This record gives sequence, structure tokens and C-alpha cells, in this order.
Amino acid sequence: MLKIDNFLCIVLLLLMPARLWRDTDNMTHSPSVRHTLWIFERLRGDTPPLVPIEISADLDQALEQIRSNFDLTLEELEGTFIVFGKKLWPYRKAFEEFLDVSEARLGEKFLLSEFARGLKQRYEEFKAHGGGLRDLHTGSPASFFTVPERNELCGALVEMNHEIRKYTAQAVLTTERRRYEQRIVEFQIILDDIEKRLDTLRRMADDEQEHPELASEIRAQIRAFEYGLCLLGPEHRYEAVCLAEEHFAGRREEKKMRMH
Repeated sequence: MLKIDNFLCIVLLLLMPARLWRDTDNMTHSPSVRHTLWIFERLRGDTPPLVPIEISADLDQALEQIRSNFDLTLEELEGTFIVFGKKLWPYRKAFEEFLDVSEARLGEKFLLSEFARGLKQRYEEFKAHGGGLRDLHTGSPASFFTVPERNELCGALVEMNHEIRKYTAQAVLTTERRRYEQRIVEFQIILDDIEKRLDTLRRMADDEQEHPELASEIRAQIRAFEYGLCLLGPEHRYEAVCLAEEHFAGRREEKKMRMH
């Protein structure tokens, strides 16, 4: 089992309202906070199997606090999101691997079971033109199918994804459980290394007194890496994190040379 830190108290402090007595009738969050909260709730709804009960309970309590805290800023919400997103990352990444395998093996079978007869025939024509299940996710077949056919496709894809997720969740709790647990551990090791590298970048930024704009650039890159871990932004390759220190060390040397 992976060790779970007791961090709920820290998270809840981040979420405390600035004013404790306030009329909340007709109150709402800002649009940016609402959007990020929606992503946060989606992350909770898609929690993979075997996530420890402590993490799920802490996440639920944090979401409850967020929904009723209309003074919460986007920066505060993102900070909380990142804390939980990192906790869930090893489980998400491991589960995604098994999802991909399930979709490759069974996705088309599940999809065809959702099609009416006419759409099955059209899908076979689409395949004859070089298309496939993966292409449906990209939107590339938009010009091939009619608008009603695309509407039916969207509904069928939603159902297919739901069924694939249920099938995979059952598999990782039974026949694939040992391999799934091993991948969680392996992704946790990767995350631990990423955290160490991000700490090195933070120290590098804090030590960058001569070039404050470079320090800001480093901190922005750290946040971009964290966003990628938590569905708040594009996910970065592990190699990019590994090369970041060398990249910014080179940028620092360039700036020193320009000063002389």
C-alpha cells in the first residue's frame, strides 16, 4: 500500500472564507472559479479504483467547502486542486493504461452495439475509407457523416466510454489487480521524482536574484507542469520535466553572458 499523508487540515485552511458572516443568497462563484470547480468535480467523478478512502473523503470535504465559499479566489482553488490532483495522478495514469487496452480490444464491439442498423452500415463504409474508432475521438469524420449521424455517433461514443470504463474497473479489481497495483506503485515513483525536480526548480527560482524575469519564467513552468498533472492544462512528458533544470541553467548562463 502507498503511504497517504494527512493533509486535509492544510487544504481546509486554504478554503476558509475571508468573511465568516455573510449573506450568501444569490451568491455565486466567478466564471473562472466555476469552470475550474467543474473540472475538479469531474476529477472526483472519475476517481479510479483503489484510491484510498482517506483521499476520497478528504476530496469530498474540500469540494463541499469550495461550493459554499464564494470568497475563494481562482489561485486558492487551483492550489487545492493541485494538492489533490497529485494524490490521484498515479491512480489515474495506471487506470488510463488499462482503459486504452480495453478500448483497443473491445471498444468497437461496444460501439457497434449502440448503433442502429443504418449507422452500422455507414460506419463500415467509413472504415473502408481508412477510418476507425480512434478517428471518431478526433472529430475527423465530421465531413463523412451527416449531422443526424454525428449526433447518434456522439451518444454512442458516450455510452461506449461508460461501458469500457465499467469493464476496466471490474478488471483491475479482479483479474488485473496485481498488475494494476504494480503500475500505481511505478507511477508513484515517477511522481516522487517529478516532485523532487520541481523542488529543485523552485530553489533555482528563489536563488535567481539577478534576473527576476527568469525566476518568473521558471515559476510559470513549474505551474504548467503541475497543471498537466491535474487536468488543468496539457500534460507534459516526463522527459520535459527531467530536462527543465538543464534548460533554465542554460538560460541563466545566456543572461550572464549578455551582461558582460
